Amino acid sequence: MKTYHILTINPGSTSTKIGVFKNQDILFEINISHSPKQLEQFDNIWEQYSFRKKEIIIALKKEKFDLNKLDAVVGRGGLIKPIPSGTYYIDQDMIDDARTGYQGQHASNLGCVIAYSIGWEHSIPSFIVDPPAVDDLEALARISGNKEFERSSLLHALNIFSTAREYAKDIKKKITNLNLIIAHMGGGITVAALKKGKAINVNHGLYEGPFSPERSGNLPLFKFMDKCKSSKYSEKKLKKMVVGKGGLVSYFNTNDARDVEKMVNAGSEKYKLVFEAMAYQIAEEIGKRATNLKGEIDAIILTGGLAHSKMLTSWILERVKFISKTLIYPGESELEALAQGGLRVLRGEERAKHYTEDVKKIGIIYWDNLEVYVKSINVIEEKFKKAGYIFRKERDNNLQISYENCKRNEDKVMKAVEKFKKDKVDLIFSIGSPISMRIGQYLKNDEIPVVFTGIYNSIIISDFEKEHNQNYYATCYAPEIKEQFENTVLKINKDLKKIGVIYRRGELQAEVQYDDILDYTKQVKIELLSYEIQEVADFEKAKKYFMRKGVEWIYIGTSTVIASSGYELLSIITDTFPTVCMLEDTILRGGLSGYVIPWDTVTETSVKIALDILDNNTIKSRVVKSEDAKVYINRKTAQKLKMIDKFDIIANKEFV
Repeated sequence: MKTYHILTINPGSTSTKIGVFKNQDILFEINISHSPKQLEQFDNIWEQYSFRKKEIIIALKKEKFDLNKLDAVVGRGGLIKPIPSGTYYIDQDMIDDARTGYQGQHASNLGCVIAYSIGWEHSIPSFIVDPPAVDDLEALARISGNKEFERSSLLHALNIFSTAREYAKDIKKKITNLNLIIAHMGGGITVAALKKGKAINVNHGLYEGPFSPERSGNLPLFKFMDKCKSSKYSEKKLKKMVVGKGGLVSYFNTNDARDVEKMVNAGSEKYKLVFEAMAYQIAEEIGKRATNLKGEIDAIILTGGLAHSKMLTSWILERVKFISKTLIYPGESELEALAQGGLRVLRGEERAKHYTEDVKKIGIIYWDNLEVYVKSINVIEEKFKKAGYIFRKERDNNLQISYENCKRNEDKVMKAVEKFKKDKVDLIFSIGSPISMRIGQYLKNDEIPVVFTGIYNSIIISDFEKEHNQNYYATCYAPEIKEQFENTVLKINKDLKKIGVIYRRGELQAEVQYDDILDYTKQVKIELLSYEIQEVADFEKAKKYFMRKGVEWIYIGTSTVIASSGYELLSIITDTFPTVCMLEDTILRGGLSGYVIPWDTVTETSVKIALDILDNNTIKSRVVKSEDAKVYINRKTAQKLKMIDKFDIIANKEFV
């Protein structure tokens, strides 16, 4: 496994924490303190950028770490515009929003610009991971009760999502398969309902929810309005009343819960009342989140610095244990969370998202409404959503998709391509061989990248290898003929003498397949008998022909006639002869067996190529054939042919 070195940067109000990681393991961590005297020379947080960056470089040099070894830099995300959770490339728009303080000024706003600067100087990528601005709120959660005010999200996303992933790893599940309530309890407190990996509701970390060591949380609105009308308080003081001098600070002039706990242990009823009230409100917020998830909860998790307090957590547990099992993951490992986010991207486990809402346009073209093509469209949409693209929503769309079903009409192919050109699409998916054989002639000398999805061989694409078509890419759906035979029919019948094949002359993909099968069967001295299927009536004729010739098995490749034939037509062949099928779909429609690449896998490979194209990443190969082939066997057909036991000899098989 490749080794990656990652620098993580977490600017705080009076310090900057940095860490250097070798994959997930930390090599060293440094807490660079900044004295009030050092910081008071700057008029605002943004002006501290050069000073903090210089301090980081000095600290790294003291550790004798060579920055040229770095593969990525990951900064703490700041109070930028609301975005979905994930790892993001840092760009100029993000830096501008951090500089102006889109949602407020905070030292964490410097994380992106410092990371970007170091990354740019060393020609390596720079990211942020799950910034406080993460906003995955569902539509219902945005309604405040007054049309003038829409609720938004601001939470301790980095620690909340890192804790969720840690718990998921502990129980060997994916975060996307879990419903969790996670309470981050630190200087601020946010309680999030995570539904399948999305924070669908959370109290705003600055002015909603439980009070915390230094924040007031929910306040009686009318009483606060009276303060606002009073000339006694400036706007700055009012904001400080909510954030900075609220919570425990307002009651006891300390933001250190450990001091409060000592006073409780010393017998102070006042301290106990306030400290327990904080637990009371946290439990109350957890109860709210339980209703957001309709009671379908895998676990409640308490995390953050305050989760170290057994006193506080025991009070919370008393009130929420009836809801779901409750776990404690104390502390927060923010540098580790930043490194893990960057590492997931470097390893290809996750795709980095784009902050700037540059609307991409893609076109999807297919020959007709076959089920496999519809499956491809579903996979394309699902994977683009997972990569952070938003489409067909009321707002915040960053992707437009045009769909063109040519309905087996050649003229529609030309019109669809012209429409894509007019719409200035960034990329075209051409699904299936029938359309892929036709579309090339209308795209000559055009610069639009085309991902041919689910073809037999790039040979079927006109001028695929020509220099002017270097923007053509293809994913193939079939293993080599040799592999197909050796993993199916020749496992069961090593002495096979005769095999039949049905195909359609005049279709390039079918003729290329036939030539490949003929070449292979000649090599292994198996007699090949073929029958051309041009129309529905030919299936019965083919059956009689093969019976007369005494063939033992039949190979079913791909053609438009076979692809559009339903179970009843195929059963004329498949209920009589054992069959080897080139496509998964043919097996699902009654074919006996096949060593095939699942169609979803083919499409997923195409999507990966497409996303890399849109991200301007280097494409390793223009033609890709997945190695994830499987032996599929249709159980019902095997039972009909009384062959179910014969497949015992095949170890890695899957019945469908």
